[in-house]
Amino acid sequence: MITVIGDLILDKYDYCSNRQNPESSAPCYTVEYTEYKPGGAGNVAANLVSLGSKCKLVSVVGEDVNSTLLENILSEFKIEHKLILDPNRSTIVKERVISVSDGRYHYRKDIEKKIYIDSFHVQEIIDLAKDSKLILISDYNKGTISKELMEELKTLSIPIFVDPKPNHKEFYKNIFLIKPNVLEIREMTGIADEKEAARQLSKELNTNVLLTRSEKGIFFTGREEEYEFPTVAKKVFDVTGAGDTVVAAFTHFYLKNFPIKDCVKLANKAASIAIQYPGCYQVKEEEIL
Repeated sequence: MITVIGDLILDKYDYCSNRQNPESSAPCYTVEYTEYKPGGAGNVAANLVSLGSKCKLVSVVGEDVNSTLLENILSEFKIEHKLILDPNRSTIVKERVISVSDGRYHYRKDIEKKIYIDSFHVQEIIDLAKDSKLILISDYNKGTISKELMEELKTLSIPIFVDPKPNHKEFYKNIFLIKPNVLEIREMTGIADEKEAARQLSKELNTNVLLTRSEKGIFFTGREEEYEFPTVAKKVFDVTGAGDTVVAAFTHFYLKNFPIKDCVKLANKAASIAIQYPGCYQVKEEEIL
């Protein structure tokens, strides 16, 4: 069982037609239909389920209508989950307005309030994670991932993979793997050369680094081995959620006892498939293999 812990987001997609605004020169949109998907840590879990992994999603959300909506969506995606309700926080919502005619992305509106979880929530999460084979942290810097939580998780002696945020860098020392992108690793190290930055971060945090490099592909460096693969995408439609696809695919194949080199190569291929589709696309194992 993989336990996914992190910031859960309700992704809302309003597909709209554009019309003249009778009130001002500001754009005016009419909503034709709306789609909801699990975002943030929810997209990582959705990718794992699509690949065929057994996983459980754990997160802290608001005690509100949006968390109820998320529960229903997670069930639709067949994602096993435990949502810890906190009346002092709001469930995070990312609302996107998209043209119904050509799929053009007009703007995004976020509803969020960052609050770090308290010690009671930390203990609840630890109890839910302690029997895992692997823990995957999806850190969107919204408050679910705290220093106290990370320190307690490390005491479980379970491999921890992290999709990071730079300002939480110190949280990630002595874990198994961290998966930053180029912008994140430059911010975390101050080094412009992303491969050299990955090597430096690996030494500094005593962890393996799986670096996503956009159109340049993927780079892995660690305690004993180093690999690089170019992107194999035939076309790029939408890079949304590609990082989630990478960390989910790597985790999936790692738990199936594939060699690290193959895990890196297959994660890179998974991303190249995902970015050929609009929005967050969940890749299946047979598409990769």
